[in-house]
Amino acid sequence: MRTSHVGSFPLSYSRENVDRIMKDLWSIGIDVPPYPQLRSFIDIYLQPLLNEGIIYSKNGFYYIKFNQIDRIHKIKPKISEAEDAINAMIKYNLLFKWLRAPITGPFTLASRIYVDDLSKSLYATLLSKKDFIMDALAPYIRSFIEYLVDLGYNVLFLDEPILGVIVGKKRIILGYNEEYIIDTINYILKGISVEKGIHVCGRISDKLFKILAKIDSLDILNFEFYDTRENLEIIDHKVLEKNDKLLAPGIVSAKNPSIEGLDEIKKLLEKIYRIANGRIDLVSGDCGFAGLRNALDNPLDSYRISIEKLRRIVAIVQELAI
Repeated sequence: MRTSHVGSFPLSYSRENVDRIMKDLWSIGIDVPPYPQLRSFIDIYLQPLLNEGIIYSKNGFYYIKFNQIDRIHKIKPKISEAEDAINAMIKYNLLFKWLRAPITGPFTLASRIYVDDLSKSLYATLLSKKDFIMDALAPYIRSFIEYLVDLGYNVLFLDEPILGVIVGKKRIILGYNEEYIIDTINYILKGISVEKGIHVCGRISDKLFKILAKIDSLDILNFEFYDTRENLEIIDHKVLEKNDKLLAPGIVSAKNPSIEGLDEIKKLLEKIYRIANGRIDLVSGDCGFAGLRNALDNPLDSYRISIEKLRRIVAIVQELAI
């Protein structure tokens, strides 16, 4: 059973901060570190579209220029944090066996690009234009995946929090269906010969759990359990076994700066392990720690808390040795 982290930290972007984080993750014994996301997980992937004039920003929101969509296929992927993390490993001789690449998925990106009046909520976003997701955003994200694999990342995770909204307990909204979700994710990940997972934070419906488990190109499902204990109710080890999936559980809060006790963390992980019948790997916090940035007056104090939370996860996983 390995330890990991979803991606973000409560520090601003700089090469020095990337170096610091990578050295700290090595020091505490994280098995599968991500490149540190120190910008918004949306901005990292939408900034190239903004730079190329495919989208524009107004009052803090992104809007699409439909007459520029064809240019999306010409964008050359680049993520500064991802390259900086590789350079830090070389510079400081950090011999990680695995590297995790958090990749914002097409559904979540589409939910942040508007085509209409903001008052229409998700119906005013590119989620209302299904063809655009498969024809433009999915190939765009796949190009980033190929770029990250070429850099040396061997554990890929799509971040798709919006799927927890789209797929409810009884129905799927916005005209989507199970097949479209499965086909889109398979298109992005098929043929990529590294470990592949998906992270969805918040409450997960039983319907979404079963849909994600069916996706052939996924190996690992990453959900939060500390702040959302209700997710324990939807995990079915038979579904995991039937579809050859592993569960990557979040076991400390990514929202609350209070540091969890070791006994509490241990009991939660043991419970999840029993429910999943041992099909557990890549234990982490519930989500990234960017949400702790404003929890304290000093971002460095928030960062130290995030590292301590991860250190405790490592300690418990090593203690259980399962």
